[in-house]
Parts: sequence; C-alpha cells; structure tokens
Amino acid sequence: MNTNGATPQLASISTNERATPSLVYRSLLRSIRDGLMVPGAKLPNERELALQLNTSRTAVRSALAMMERQGLVHRRVGSGTFLTDDAQNVFDRMDQTSATPHDGVPSFAEIVEGRLLFEPAMMHLVVNRVQEAEIAEMRRVLDEIVSAPTWEDFKESIYALHRAMFAATKNKFLVQIMSSILDDRRAVLFDGHDTDKPAPDPVKQQTHKDLKAIVDAIADRNAKRAEELVSDHLMRILATINIWQ
Repeated sequence: MNTNGATPQLASISTNERATPSLVYRSLLRSIRDGLMVPGAKLPNERELALQLNTSRTAVRSALAMMERQGLVHRRVGSGTFLTDDAQNVFDRMDQTSATPHDGVPSFAEIVEGRLLFEPAMMHLVVNRVQEAEIAEMRRVLDEIVSAPTWEDFKESIYALHRAMFAATKNKFLVQIMSSILDDRRAVLFDGHDTDKPAPDPVKQQTHKDLKAIVDAIADRNAKRAEELVSDHLMRILATINIWQ
C-alpha cells in the first residue's frame, strides 16, 4: 500500500454482479498477497472500498466485520481500520482449495454457495434441539480434526462435525441434505491432491479454532452467535476456493 496516503488500487473482482461480502473478502486477501496492502497499513474507508469494488457499503462492512472477528483487521475509533501486523500470516493458515467443475456432481463452490443460503439460519434449530451428549460428541470430533493423520482424514473429520450439527436439528430433510453433500465431496476425493499426506498443522489448528468457536456458541445456546460464525466460516471458504486463479 502506498505510504503517502493515496488510496491503493485493490485486486479486482471478476464478476458482472455486485460483489458479495465473500468476494470483497477475496479481493482484500488478494490485495494483501499482492502487496497492495501491507500489514499494519490503514485500509481505504468503506465508501472508497465500495466504489473500487463496485458493491455496497453494506457488503464492505460485512466483509470487514468478518475480517475483524478473524483477527485480520482492527478498528481505531476516529482513525479508521488497519490491517494487523501479522496479516500476511493468514495464508499459512488457509485451507486453499483448488476445485474444478465436475460432471455429475456439484462443484465445491456450488455446494458452499448453497449452504450459505440456509446453514447459518439452521443454527437456531441446532441450539434449540441439541442435547448435551451431542455437544460432547462434537467436541470429540473436534479433537480428531487436529490429530487427523492425513489430508483425507482431516476432511472426513470436518464433515463428521458438520454431520453432527445437522443431526442435532432432528430434521430428517436437513440430515439427508448433509448426506448428499458428503457423498458428492467424497466422489471427487474432496478435490484433494496427495490425500494420503498430512494437512499442514497451521491449517488444522486454524480450522479447529474456527469450528470450536461454533461448537462453543452451540453449547452456550447462543443461536445468534452460532449463526454469525457459521456464516463467516462458509464465506471464508467460498472466498478462498481457487483464490489465486
């Protein structure tokens, strides 16, 4: 980012539609990676970001709030929004999926896009219906995410946790949807390469942290918090699919 106070030209968004919060987040990540915004630097204000990215200030505000919860930015009252000093380290913790379209099954991007339409709101059912034994099972699966010996085991553990959340709704239709999602992801080996090799520890630790926060919100019976965290989680996933392509 320029140090003379000029507004940087951010990484562009390739879409004919107005940018969603997920696409705004994607552009900001690319801008960090490309050196257009450096750790510790002040971000353009919401109005400037919205103009550059051809979107609404609401979408920008949502993306920045998500980044703040992730610890990528911090706000100083009266001064603006700044990247954290270690913002560049986010890429070591990201599960950066390279996924292509598939014949016969939905792509990973299509699946995540669809999940975003209903899964955050589903957390209200989970919080209202979950039993203590189910929360204990979620915490057991969380431990498996960190200890997963291979990349494929890592992915299986993540989906085992999501299956447990869907099962907690006590809604057979929703459980059926998750079963279908898992079948589709397994059919393409989770879009993985060298699936018998271990996932990087920083990726496993970050994934565990994100998902543990959701489980904690469920355990606290805080539906609003769980909804917010699930939305963040899925938007970050959607933003990082094929992020460098």
